[in-house]
Amino acid sequence: MAEAEPGPVPAMPQRPPRPLSTLRLLRVALANSLAACDEELFDTPLVERRYVWGRFFSVSDPDGIRRVMLDNLENYPRIGPIRRVFGFGSGTGMLAAEGELWRRHRRILNPTLDHRAVLADLPMIATLAEELADSLARIPAGQELDIGETFAHLITAATGRLFAADAREIDPVVYRLGQYPGKYRLFDFIAPPWALGAARRSGATTARAFAPLIDRLVAARRRPRYDGARDLLWRVAHAGDPQGSGGLDADELRDEILTLGATAATSIRVFPWLWYLLALHPQVEARLHAELATVLGGRAPTAEDLPRLVYLRRIIDETLRLYPPAPTMLRTAAADDVICGRKVPRGSIIGVLPWVVHRHRALWRDPDRFDPDRFAPEAVAARSRYAYLPFAIGPRVCIGASLAIVEIVATTAIVAQRFRFRPAPGRGIEPTAWTNLHPRGGMWMRVEPRS
Repeated sequence: MAEAEPGPVPAMPQRPPRPLSTLRLLRVALANSLAACDEELFDTPLVERRYVWGRFFSVSDPDGIRRVMLDNLENYPRIGPIRRVFGFGSGTGMLAAEGELWRRHRRILNPTLDHRAVLADLPMIATLAEELADSLARIPAGQELDIGETFAHLITAATGRLFAADAREIDPVVYRLGQYPGKYRLFDFIAPPWALGAARRSGATTARAFAPLIDRLVAARRRPRYDGARDLLWRVAHAGDPQGSGGLDADELRDEILTLGATAATSIRVFPWLWYLLALHPQVEARLHAELATVLGGRAPTAEDLPRLVYLRRIIDETLRLYPPAPTMLRTAAADDVICGRKVPRGSIIGVLPWVVHRHRALWRDPDRFDPDRFAPEAVAARSRYAYLPFAIGPRVCIGASLAIVEIVATTAIVAQRFRFRPAPGRGIEPTAWTNLHPRGGMWMRVEPRS
């Protein structure tokens, strides 16, 4: 069979042909970190740069990534500014904690968002997706809407109901956390720790605003006669360490609920790109529609259907490759080390950049194009698992990954059976990122009912 013609190259920022100076790097990266990634990063497995603040290493070699993310994990904590920004209250949440504190919290919380727990919530996710589809059906023909914002409200409702099945007032908390931390400023990186605590983007502000509601909801679930749903808050409130260290204290519990809210909203950032890529590649969209018709025939998916939606899952994986929700992961070397034969001095900044790794020419064929069959079993088997890290990889893999995948699969399956989405004419599409990737100015599209 002849190979299909490649589709158009999806949107991406123009790459600088040469490395940027320190001053230029700061200006560009603080506006859009993706636009600071020059051509050499996409060709060379390990790149060393020297800036006024010290050394920086971009690591795209799979063995190097394994060294940083698994084999010598303890030597590579998150950089200080990131940890402080995500230290919502006491700084004990998994996005801020390191060492034994992080390991203990991860042991306690893993069961609350494992695959079995998430599958139990699939009927609720499907109901909300069908409600969204009904609301899309009422949109006047030709009206343009920001599709990312539209689906953000669906995921907010789904995640909010997952957190607290009987409390709609938690939705604004989840929505805010899904946008957190927003755009960084230079001050977030150069301010001393004592000053950053009072900075505009301090996580403590978020914690103070949401603490009373969280405390009330948790207290209700810890009452001896509580007879409500055993939702995520209930599971977290009653979670214990399998190694016998007990559960989380009040400050730890509050920090982790805020952290889980920030990580569980990952799928908010995927939907704009998924619908955009399907619109750009009608052959892929047609193949998806054929699979949905065969497997589902117009109904919502059940847990048993999810493994049968093979091509849909490839589409999602390829979307996450081209547009990873967290396109940069920055670490600092706590001690001297060696990565891929290169000496890495203590204090160096290490960048494992999914935006770069997923588009690296040594790892992927024609990497800037959209091709879901990159995730066919034989292609996956031939590739290093460290070449693909949309939810990070190793012990620090995103705890909300299973929830995100189930939400994306179920929602796409339900909505794509009823609608197509087409980009609104005259509106540019520019991927932009600081900690999270999003389309600058939104993803404006028109909804087309499928006949």
